[in-house]
Amino acid sequence: MHEDFFMHDLFKKETGKDFRAEKTPEDIQQLFRGLGYENIAPEISNRLSFLSVAIDRRNSHFQDALEISEIIDNLLPEELDERQTNELRMASLVHDVGKSGPAEANPEEQVAFVEIFNLDFPYGELVDGLSVNEMPLEKALLFKVASGELTEGRAEELIELIEVASQRQAVRSVDTKISRKTPMGSVWSAHSYWTYAILQKAEMPETLVETAASHHLLEGHDPARVGLENITSSIASLEVADKYQAYRVRLIVADKYQAYRKRSGKTHDETLVIMRERIEERFEGYSGDAGDTKKMYLDVLDKLDKNKELFQKELDLKEEE
Repeated sequence: MHEDFFMHDLFKKETGKDFRAEKTPEDIQQLFRGLGYENIAPEISNRLSFLSVAIDRRNSHFQDALEISEIIDNLLPEELDERQTNELRMASLVHDVGKSGPAEANPEEQVAFVEIFNLDFPYGELVDGLSVNEMPLEKALLFKVASGELTEGRAEELIELIEVASQRQAVRSVDTKISRKTPMGSVWSAHSYWTYAILQKAEMPETLVETAASHHLLEGHDPARVGLENITSSIASLEVADKYQAYRVRLIVADKYQAYRKRSGKTHDETLVIMRERIEERFEGYSGDAGDTKKMYLDVLDKLDKNKELFQKELDLKEEE
């Protein structure tokens, strides 16, 4: 375990800018180059730049990704070399690129998807008898119109842009087609599938793509089809497969931990209880390889728990009473 802030320091070194500032596409390309990735498609940095725009009351999505990378740094197996470590850092930076919409979305449509993903809703509460996850996209945006956060014209414009982009991508994947009637839970869950398609289109390394796109495996979203055991068939060597399985587990845990702490306002202890329950439920009735994967998740959670103060510092959280 170490208390340096690698990604913070790398960003300042490569760009000369504050870590929390909005990032230009060139800032993001410089960060990629600092990790040893010289020729990443400009579309990736353009999309991540849209996702770095500041949001009232909380981090931008790209800021979340940077914080998740810092968490992962202190969850890594000791035997990883610099190249392997940088691959997992890179996967953490791009894992939410799908929040800018499907691979077929143009820049205007990408901004519309980012705007949707930037909206905050009263999670855990019912609105007209529906949870936020159950609310159709159109109803969710009208809720924001009523609160004064969106104009009626902008809400309709967002729906039109999203439907047009979604119709275009439906030729490739009808399962993630979005319309005004699509429940918000389905809108949000589509992003990991879009991440997979975007990174594949950009011809990024397959193991990196699979790691980045598999961050919602615990919820059953598996665009790379690595399975519950979290082992991909595209890796011939069992030793290498185990390594990438460890990559994905750490990204999944770090992503969930950061989300519960920063976006949901849960305490460290509350977060670990929720995550352990989620893991137990997901692996109920499984044994063999899946049982080994479950133990890997729980071991990573134990490491989080033993180093609570360090992770609080990395997320800039106050000590809990």
